[in-house]
Amino acid sequence: VLKKLIDHECSWIFMQPVDPVELNLPDYFEIIKNPMDLGSIKKRMENNGYKLIAEFGADVRLTFDNAISYNGNGSDVCKVARDMKSTF
Repeated sequence: VLKKLIDHECSWIFMQPVDPVELNLPDYFEIIKNPMDLGSIKKRMENNGYKLIAEFGADVRLTFDNAISYNGNGSDVCKVARDMKSTF
């Protein structure tokens, strides 16, 4: 399942933690309290960090929900996040 998400043509958007300084997003951590990304999920899986499939699912949904919440309806990132979340 994770491989399918990572192989998505737009997955690069979600493969690393958001860097609010580099991206000039000073309010990012005010809006997003629990950041998550597919790269962190992959690392956690490789380290057997998920005890339950529900934990994995929650992190994947959190990745896309954060993107939707921060970027807002109508943004390209929001559209991609909704698309990828629906394939999950």
